[in-house]
Amino acid sequence: MAVQSFVKGDDLKKLIDDKLINAQSVKYVLRQKGILPICTNSEALSDLIHHHFFGSATMTQMQEVMNFEQNNLKSTVVIISPKSEQSKEDFLTSIADEFVNKGRSSNTKYTLKNIARNQTSVTLQYIYKKPQRGRIKIAETRTVTLDVTISPLEDDSQKFKVSIRHEGMSESKQFVTLLDEMIQEDSEQAVFGLKRITLASLLKAHKVDFFDNFGAYTHKEWKLTDIINVTVNKDEKSIDDENDETTSGEIDASEPTGRLSGISSAILKGDGLRNNDFVKECMSQGFIFSSMSYKFSHKTLPITIVIDVNFKQTDLKINIVKTYQLEDDGIERLAPLPASDQSLYIDYFQNVAYAVYSNLIEKQKAELVKQTIKPDK
Repeated sequence: MAVQSFVKGDDLKKLIDDKLINAQSVKYVLRQKGILPICTNSEALSDLIHHHFFGSATMTQMQEVMNFEQNNLKSTVVIISPKSEQSKEDFLTSIADEFVNKGRSSNTKYTLKNIARNQTSVTLQYIYKKPQRGRIKIAETRTVTLDVTISPLEDDSQKFKVSIRHEGMSESKQFVTLLDEMIQEDSEQAVFGLKRITLASLLKAHKVDFFDNFGAYTHKEWKLTDIINVTVNKDEKSIDDENDETTSGEIDASEPTGRLSGISSAILKGDGLRNNDFVKECMSQGFIFSSMSYKFSHKTLPITIVIDVNFKQTDLKINIVKTYQLEDDGIERLAPLPASDQSLYIDYFQNVAYAVYSNLIEKQKAELVKQTIKPDK
């Protein structure tokens, strides 16, 4: 929630002195405003900015990076496209009208709120009650709010990205189901078509290539520094079964065999995952990769983020797992980032993931055509 009242310098100073706001987090927010404080500790920083006046937007960012329990953003991505040829502006208007009409229904188990259409996107909130297991009556359900943004894909004039922000891994299914229902209600007059980004759409070898190519992607502002975690599964059906250790397994830095370092090296050096011995073994036994966590450092800002790319609950998910800031002593420490910045980073990596996925789908189509027209010997 945005800060609506003026925050006095004495109050901001106390927050910094009491370390409720990390000094590096304050510096990070100020850098976005073109302010570059030169100081080495939190006391000097609080004295330096004590007499400055900061507006609502700046103090809202300060509030977001306070050292409460970190709540990093999670997201799900699906693609929709217009059923008829029309401009981006007209389609955004049509899709906004569709949600307004759905929101007027009184017999639904969900609520659509804050539906807004601007020049580049449609935004809305999908709200529903989620049962809580083992809770007393007064807390047997909780309210789940999904923040949804629909915007044109940068490189495709006829496709739009639906980005769903959520807390729990499975919560986005509710909104994807709504999209399906909106199409099925009147398939002949449907405003849009839906395309899911799923692991099942990729051939066995390309499932590995997806994670390999995501790591090999060239970024203007980010540098891949490490692979933090990998999940392998027996098949797509076992991806969501977290309790079945016979069909899935996680590999992280604590795993003693060195397999993760081998995977990390294969991606960072460009050797290719399919040339890695462990990956070859997994593929020969029918196992597939279902998630990978990538550590990226920003090339100009003192921040590092861990991005988890996975296909839990079917659809592609891009989640921020951890965020770090490089402090004056040269050490990276865990530090929360404003939700607005996290959202920008998620949007970027969603686009990267979809570009990688689309290239593999096109490659599969080309391979299929080649096999179809291959002359008989």
